[in-house]
Amino acid sequence: MKLNKLFLLALALPLAFVACEPNEPIETPTDPAVLTLTSENSLHYTPEGGQGVITYTLENAVEGTELTATTNADWITDITVGEQITFVVTANETTETRNDRILVSYGTENFNVFVTQEGVEPVVRFEAKKLDGEYYGTKYSPNHNFAIYLSDKGFEDGRHVVPNATYYALDLYVDDQPYIDENGIMTIPAGTYTFDVNDSYKDKSIGYSYSEYMKINADATAYEIKEYFESAELVITENTITLTAYVAGVKHIVTYTGKLQFYSGVPVVIEDSEIEAVDFYGEYYSMYGEHNYFVMLTDKGWTSSGDALADAYYFTLDLYATAPTYDDEGWIVVPAGTYKLDTDNTMNPWTIGYDYSGGYKVNAECTGYDWNEAFQEATMIVNKESVRLECKISDATFVVVYNGVPRF
Repeated sequence: MKLNKLFLLALALPLAFVACEPNEPIETPTDPAVLTLTSENSLHYTPEGGQGVITYTLENAVEGTELTATTNADWITDITVGEQITFVVTANETTETRNDRILVSYGTENFNVFVTQEGVEPVVRFEAKKLDGEYYGTKYSPNHNFAIYLSDKGFEDGRHVVPNATYYALDLYVDDQPYIDENGIMTIPAGTYTFDVNDSYKDKSIGYSYSEYMKINADATAYEIKEYFESAELVITENTITLTAYVAGVKHIVTYTGKLQFYSGVPVVIEDSEIEAVDFYGEYYSMYGEHNYFVMLTDKGWTSSGDALADAYYFTLDLYATAPTYDDEGWIVVPAGTYKLDTDNTMNPWTIGYDYSGGYKVNAECTGYDWNEAFQEATMIVNKESVRLECKISDATFVVVYNGVPRF
């Protein structure tokens, strides 16, 4: 029994020695890495492209782990990773906007930077082969007005459009008299013309109402496209024209090179005249509380079908006054009073509206006008049994007298 106890004690000794040996040190886990984007997460570029920079912070970096920046876009190039990330966005030559991302990763940490690039603006480029024009003088405006037409095919005789042709029409205004030679050839004044959506006749302006883009169908019976300009700029030099205009949201660049001249008609010298009117014609309009009388005076009258006569003078007057009176026969009598030309078209009583008032003289062949001009000045005195108009047209003074009741 004594031996057995000793044997058991001997077996227990190594076990006791192991239990008393010091513990091995336990490795404390490190804090996880933290990757933070410090610049914008959405970057925007124009079609020209450019360089980009992404800034970030990285906390608790781990030895052997690499920061990466990658993209699937072949138009985002030269990505370099350092204290900041740099890259290049190449030029976009398409009209489509393109979008992609750069993925920045560090271990399990990551963030995205989204990159957007605009496409180039869609542009219609048109090289005009023909330049046509028409000069209106001061008939429709207080300054000088003319229209030009840039096209690929021009016009047929009589100013008729051509099948499958394209036209850019521009209604232009200048303060100074354009040069017209003794043969009636007008030179288009050089300068920069700006778009005037209010049609206010500014110097070197492009009027809105009669400026447009047109495409003609195959048999010249209709327009395929007929659109007003949304904006426009016209640059005219000695022998070039460049039009930049927006039509239905699309940019058009139109160019023309050549002589900047067109036939405007041989200038007619208008002289002072005293005219006895033999006829008085009128129409009455009443809208929005205004009383409007459109009247005409002429020295020769009209044909039985209402057409103008050869070598005759006609004066049109857009009058605003009080309510009309009627004579015993039911004729409208124009209110007596003194009417003055109103270049602002206020439509106030006792004014002569500018836009629809003026004078013209029919040529001897009755095929057109010797001249057709707006009033520079005008005063009309209406009495019960007579009318006297004194007006200035192209610096010439006219006195027009009608002896009769101003009725229609």
